[in-house]
Amino acid sequence: MMELTLLGTGCPKVDYKRFGPANLISTKMTKILVDCGSGITQRLDQINISTADIDALFLTHLHSDHVVDLYQLIISSWHSYRIKPWIIYGPPGTKIFIKKIMNAWKKEREQRINYEARSSIKAFDIIVKEFKSFGNIKIKDLKIVYFTVDHKPVKYAYGFNFYYNKKKLTISGDTKPCENIMKFGQNADVLLHEVFIDGEIKETNKMRTKKTLHNVRDYHTPSTIVGKIAKITNCKKLVLTHFVPTKFNENKLMKIVRNDFLQAAAELKSGVIEYSQCPSSRTNLSEWHFLVFEMLAFRAIYFITFEYTGSFPNT
Repeated sequence: MMELTLLGTGCPKVDYKRFGPANLISTKMTKILVDCGSGITQRLDQINISTADIDALFLTHLHSDHVVDLYQLIISSWHSYRIKPWIIYGPPGTKIFIKKIMNAWKKEREQRINYEARSSIKAFDIIVKEFKSFGNIKIKDLKIVYFTVDHKPVKYAYGFNFYYNKKKLTISGDTKPCENIMKFGQNADVLLHEVFIDGEIKETNKMRTKKTLHNVRDYHTPSTIVGKIAKITNCKKLVLTHFVPTKFNENKLMKIVRNDFLQAAAELKSGVIEYSQCPSSRTNLSEWHFLVFEMLAFRAIYFITFEYTGSFPNT
């Protein structure tokens, strides 16, 4: 059984009900983190997962909201008696980025090591492996395929496919609608996709101008398009994350995405997809399940389990 736990579904703007972007993919043998946004160690503790037991960390890109708790993750694992090195996969530039972080805390870390006299410092051994444009990785019983997505002006951004016992999880990372999501997300059991929610952020004086809103929307996937992506990929479940903004009308969002999905289904049936930010694609029509899965700090933590066929319990 493979499980996906959304540890944080927020964005750079602080919201006490949402933590920074982070996900846990787990099987009986393997535990992999994707991104390490603000609050990740607290969230892991909340579900009784020790940072000492994480097999690898995958970084979608190096935006601050996705990596801000990286050192906290490392130092916390040492305090949790981790006795193995960290293996971190990330975009080009990850090696330099981590080297700078470790150097920034070098004196403090050495003081702790010398004074606390713990039996192992393996947690501070960092093995960094940088992605190419496409590749396959095998970690125990999980196969991972990484691929580039479009988050320009960010130069390097990635999405992932996780495979386990013929089940497939696709994680979009931060991206505008792009060809690789349509390609690699085909027939996913779960498509975990980011979303920019149209109409929920209003212009203000100087800090949030019309240009600001346009540019932020431009390198994310709008709520008026993500339903079409779900239809084109023929995914069984669409799960939204990285909500921009973090506060929004949930019923309105679900209605927009459902309508978008149904429109795409009609367009596919006629052989035409008409919207500017997505490439045309043909796929078989099939039943589609839509879920907005929300991880809130003061609610029970739910799991998306690929063998789970019902709806999630109410909070």
